[in-house]
Amino acid sequence: MRQLALLTVALAAMVLPGTALGAYEVTYDFEAAWAGDYHPDWQNSDYRHGEPPVGKMMQQVDLSAYGRSGNGLKLIADSAPQDWMWWAIVEVKESTILPGALNKVYNPYLQVDYYDPGPATSPDPQATGQLYALPSWVNPYIDGSEDWTDVQFGARFNQYGDAADYYYVAAGEGSPGWVTTGVDRTVGWHTLKMQLLDADGKIHFFIDGVEVGQSYRDDYIDLGGVSLATMFTAPLSGWGDDKPYTIWDNYTFGSEAPEPASLVIWSLLAGLGVALTWRRRSA
Repeated sequence: MRQLALLTVALAAMVLPGTALGAYEVTYDFEAAWAGDYHPDWQNSDYRHGEPPVGKMMQQVDLSAYGRSGNGLKLIADSAPQDWMWWAIVEVKESTILPGALNKVYNPYLQVDYYDPGPATSPDPQATGQLYALPSWVNPYIDGSEDWTDVQFGARFNQYGDAADYYYVAAGEGSPGWVTTGVDRTVGWHTLKMQLLDADGKIHFFIDGVEVGQSYRDDYIDLGGVSLATMFTAPLSGWGDDKPYTIWDNYTFGSEAPEPASLVIWSLLAGLGVALTWRRRSA
């Protein structure tokens, strides 16, 4: 029994150095190169009404030209099956996300560093970036079978000059559409974050650590569909060989759910605790 007690203490000391066990978090810093057009954990996003545009995750891009050391992600809009399409979206594969970790009860979040090249002053073709999420359907108001839950946050390609703020939109029945944050777009790096809070059921939006708005919807059950998007002035064919792209770094998602290693350790500790209790009761 003394050996079990010592092992329990050793495990606790190993994973609990004065703090609670870690929460779930995944970060892609894009420092390591990958083969092909997509990071192994990422894929092109589907389009439920047909063939989707294609966004290519090219191999790491040197960020020295963007005022930052290291490497990042260049997300290129490579093709669009129809001329009216204005987006290319890539997403983290569902199989790589801890099941249930992005549920509302855990206050899940997405965060990324976005390099803003600055707004255009006239309706010239623009490419802009957006942090993108696709929560689960909860209100099948479209023909009784579909919900529209897309949540977008970032820069808009069709806003110019003084109107070129950062915007967010939460789609759904009764949506107010795009809402300005009141924060002007400026050249350089900006951290975009969205977080679903269990306390009010809404998604809250942050720029550089400051809250700038929240969704009108409060019926979300998860954050889901963690993605990035390059939005551009259509048609894509008008861009020629110089295809639209956006620059990103440090894509992070997570929540207050225990990370997998913590779950294993807690299970071990709980099992040892049961064993110790049983030994005491049977002595």
